[in-house]
Amino acid sequence: MSSLTLAPPRSAVLRAAGLRHRPALRTLLGVLAALLVVLAVTGYYIHAGLDRSGAAGCDMALRTCNERWKEFRREYGTELMLGGNVVYFLGGALGAFVGAPLLAREFEHGTVRFAWTQGAGRARWTVGGLVVVGGVLAAATALTAFVLNWWIAPMSASGGLFTPLVFTSAPPALVGRVLLVFALSALVGAVLRRTVVALGVGVVASVVTTLVAESLRFHYRAPLQDTVHTLAQTSLDHRWEGGIWVTDPAGNRLGLSELYDRGGDFYGAQKLVSEGGYALHESYQPESRYWLFQFIEFGWTALLAVALCAAAVWWVRRRAV
Repeated sequence: MSSLTLAPPRSAVLRAAGLRHRPALRTLLGVLAALLVVLAVTGYYIHAGLDRSGAAGCDMALRTCNERWKEFRREYGTELMLGGNVVYFLGGALGAFVGAPLLAREFEHGTVRFAWTQGAGRARWTVGGLVVVGGVLAAATALTAFVLNWWIAPMSASGGLFTPLVFTSAPPALVGRVLLVFALSALVGAVLRRTVVALGVGVVASVVTTLVAESLRFHYRAPLQDTVHTLAQTSLDHRWEGGIWVTDPAGNRLGLSELYDRGGDFYGAQKLVSEGGYALHESYQPESRYWLFQFIEFGWTALLAVALCAAAVWWVRRRAV
């Protein structure tokens, strides 16, 4: 009867977890609020510059449109590439800075001895911390990703939504990656009990998961194939091209370099494709699959995050002393 009295309800455990991790959550929200201000200010000037250039909405098949984009990139390209690459490689590191100390610091400071004697048990306290902090992290990341996606939108206007820097900054993909790194950092912190080590592993994991996702992304769905009869740039439809090859009139496959060798130059190769029976083939993912791919990527990263959180709870419950 006494054990039932001492065991707090789930809501009390979650409230206690929120209070215990309130300093970390305040720091997280403060950093993201500052980032949102920076994105809003710089994004305003970037989008204003895009409007002034006349590049937005023009046809990339036209020479005048290409000149407008060159002028825009000359003025704002450095800022877009710098900001985009930081998100691309280190966007998930936000999860490491939150997840690494979540359990490791409890062991380092010895506070687990107090927390685990409060009636809820070590597993419930661990789950409470992971749920509360992970939930706030996911919501804050989603809000930041919406603003970031708007900030980096000029890249999608010229390169399409499947541009790696654009894709990784969208809310579903970024939230999934942040949660995955958060869960991994929390698990490493529980096992090794060292905040700095867990943080380092999380930062490295942020880069690795980005590269792994990029290598898998094109194959989320079977690519489509298309045949064209021109080497000239056509009106931009923002498809994601995965591979290009050429077939001769007999149906033999050859590379673009061999086509140029047979044609002598660009114009000769173009004549072979348009009049000589040669055909240019490409495999691609249509832009209409963008959101499907976003949620596929969020799905597998979120599932891995849940599995890693479960592993952290299991370790704390069964192995941690």
